[in-house]
Amino acid sequence: MGRGFAYFIGWLIAASVSGAHFNPATSLAVYLVEGKYARQIGRLLLYWLFQLMGAYAGILLIYLIFKRPVLGYFLWPNLQDPTPLFWYFSPAGNIYYGKVVLLEILNTLTFTWVYLLVIYKPSLRTVDEIMKGIAVSVTLWICYFLCAGSGACLNPAFGLAQTTYQIGFLNGADQNGNGFASLIWVYFPMPFFGAILAAIFFRLNVFFDNRALKQVPVAAPIAPGGGGAVVI
Repeated sequence: MGRGFAYFIGWLIAASVSGAHFNPATSLAVYLVEGKYARQIGRLLLYWLFQLMGAYAGILLIYLIFKRPVLGYFLWPNLQDPTPLFWYFSPAGNIYYGKVVLLEILNTLTFTWVYLLVIYKPSLRTVDEIMKGIAVSVTLWICYFLCAGSGACLNPAFGLAQTTYQIGFLNGADQNGNGFASLIWVYFPMPFFGAILAAIFFRLNVFFDNRALKQVPVAAPIAPGGGGAVVI
């Protein structure tokens, strides 16, 4: 919930300026949807650079505030129950990677798809920016909730910066930071994959909407001296 509210504040500040992406995966989806590939590639790379810088700045603030390992800030699946019912680990301690991968892709897809609908769907263009921000922020909160302790990254910049934090801080404290970083191959590329799927589904949504509009009967003008309108 805290991350959802934080995104809403960021939306109010940046939506009218930059689109309030804050996420390389979201920026990639916007890039694919707009389709201006040659003209917008420089802008995309610039977004990615500053998003990564922002992620590392946030990790630095976390370090300055706590100055000690905080388990809740580690990017790692959680055990949901202390009983023998394991959600993300086998009885031998091995991670069920399929669950983590599925949830990262599915929830990134869901958030990004809703973001694209709110920004680009023609019927929502007149909706107030605050209402759009509430819709996207609540969606983000729900997606984090539906991750059910899988790590809930959904953001490649966040995943890379937090993994760096885990490696550097824990290894500096004579703990196993490398072990916590073993899921970077999930938390970095999988949000990109989910965002690409969201862009494809959004383009399909627009295609079928336009196709349906073309099939709606249109009333022709009444001819002089004629009776009623003719439906074509």
